[in-house]
Parts: sequence; C-alpha cells; structure tokens
Amino acid sequence: MTLAVLLSPRRFADWALRTGTFPQALVFIGLAMAFSIVGAYRLATTIRVEDLVFGPTRSSFVDTLIAAIGVDRTTVLVYMLERSFDVLVVASAITPLFLWLLGSSAMHAAARIRGIRGHAYLPMIVLFAYAEVGYQVPTSTAGILFGSIGAGPGPQLASAVSVVALAWFALVVYRGIEIYYGVSGERAIAIFLLGAIVFYIVPLILIVGALIAIVLAASLLEYF
Repeated sequence: MTLAVLLSPRRFADWALRTGTFPQALVFIGLAMAFSIVGAYRLATTIRVEDLVFGPTRSSFVDTLIAAIGVDRTTVLVYMLERSFDVLVVASAITPLFLWLLGSSAMHAAARIRGIRGHAYLPMIVLFAYAEVGYQVPTSTAGILFGSIGAGPGPQLASAVSVVALAWFALVVYRGIEIYYGVSGERAIAIFLLGAIVFYIVPLILIVGALIAIVLAASLLEYF
C-alpha cells in the first residue's frame, strides 16, 4: 500500500476490498486495539475527573452545563462521571472492537434494508478492520503524545487529528459502500446515513437522554 492509496479514501476502500483477507483483518484489529489500550492507559494515569471540573484544565463543557442546568444539576452529572470514569476508560480501550463489529454490521444491515441482496458480509468486516487501523493509529498516537483532554495546544492538536481521521474513516466507509454494493449518489448516501443514524446516533441520543432523565428525576425528588 502506497501513501497515495492511504490518502485517497476511494483508492483505500478499493484496495481493502480487492486484496483484504479476514486473517489480515484480525491482525489490523489487534493493532488498533493495542494503540487504543495504550491511549486509554495514558488517559487513566494522567487525567483526573476533578481536574476537568475544578482544576486549571477545567473543560469549557462544564461551564456550558452550569449555565444551562445550574450548579447543583451539573454536580450530579459530575458525580456520575466520577463514579463511572474507570468504566469509560475501559470502554475507550475496546472502542475499535465495537466500531469494527457494530459498524460493519450496521452498514450491511442498512444495505439489506435498502433492498440490496446477494452480497456477503465478510468483505464489509474486512473493510472496516482496514479502515479502523487508519483511523485509530493516528488518533491514539496524537492522544498519547499531546494529551487528549484539556485546553492547551497539545490536546487541541490531538482533537484536530482525531476529527480529520474520523472524516477519513467515514469517507472510506462511504466509498466502500459505493464499490462493494455497486451503488452511487443518493442510494449510497442513504445506506451510509441509515447505518450511521439507526445504529450510532440513535443509541447515543438514548444514552444522553437517559442521563438527562436521571438528573431531572433527582431534581423532582429533591435529591439536591
């Protein structure tokens, strides 16, 4: 694989679908997991929740929450974050595994919902494994070197790398849909958006909604 292939989402997707194998996909997922675990370990050993809320590295998101829902309700959310921080770190470490399996199955299911039949699931698994390495390695490396949370230039640079890598990942998946399922234009976009919304955005909204419901319930019951 050349640098030109890596920089072009379409060429990368075509290369992965043409030459990719399942054993190689397992190796790539293992590599992505290794980078993710190291990044999560650095996060766990260098970041304290208290610093994000009260310290000099206080996140601007906390100020936004205080302005939106008040100090007391924000305190409840912060307490929940403190209690679940270790779980979040573990979830961060195994994110490549979920993104690989959930992402490939989401797009394949979306294609079937849109009426596309006769395509095996395995190539989509391979595509996501290859794309996952291209996303996870630069993202984790930037987080390890510059820090992933904070207000300084280092974390901001790491966030920028993460955004660029995520955009590249999304484009690879989109081009992979076009190539593998033989669709283009609105039909390819529909498959991509259906997979992303139903299997990613909706669960995220439900999780955020559950947190908001907990805070509102605690407020109505006068727990604070």
